[in-house]
Amino acid sequence: MKNMQFPHTYLAVDDSTREGAIKKARMIEGVEGDYGIKLNLDLILRGSKIITEIGEITGRPVFADLKMNNGKRTMRELVQEVADRGAKMVNAYVQADRLLSEAIKTAEAYNVIFLGVTVTTHFDEAYCRKYYRRSLPETIDFLAKEAINQGCHGYIIPGTMLKFVSNVDGIKFVPATRPHWYNDKKTNDQEQLCQPGEAISNSADMISCGSPVFKSPDPKEALSLILDEVSAALAER
Repeated sequence: MKNMQFPHTYLAVDDSTREGAIKKARMIEGVEGDYGIKLNLDLILRGSKIITEIGEITGRPVFADLKMNNGKRTMRELVQEVADRGAKMVNAYVQADRLLSEAIKTAEAYNVIFLGVTVTTHFDEAYCRKYYRRSLPETIDFLAKEAINQGCHGYIIPGTMLKFVSNVDGIKFVPATRPHWYNDKKTNDQEQLCQPGEAISNSADMISCGSPVFKSPDPKEALSLILDEVSAALAER
């Protein structure tokens, strides 16, 4: 899976309604470049057909951002459902541990990337000390290694933590990146901030970004700027 082709940038089309998601997808129609689309769980819950619809509108691979942590059957069937709708990537919390096995096997059967969620960008050192009795870097290192041990193809981590997983194989996905020109960097309660190009330069394989595009007066231009930033960082690696 590490060597398979995938976009380096995922555009977060985060909306709670089908109409809102389709409207956002139309906002960036015609933008060329190396990117896929990320859809949140709250949207998919209103009808998994939206994965197919957004894929057809954009012509891009879709990441179903499920963040699962359920029983074996539930996760297996969720993966099958979104894969049947055309999703090319899914995720679950690493803490689901051995319960991930069947979901990962199902993903592999569909040639779908399966990522393990470590600590989301909403949290910090105090959170990790409280719930994991480890520092944030120690928690990230531990969970990234567990993701690979459980069979995940990679893991999702804050961009600020990339240097702490330099010795851990697998796809590294950094969510909620914020370009330097975007002022409201803590939108959606972000604590771990990282620029798209910075994450790629520091060894991320994939990044996601949403608010800076859709809160811009010109979403197409904003997306193009982010894609250019990622391309430049990749060229310098």
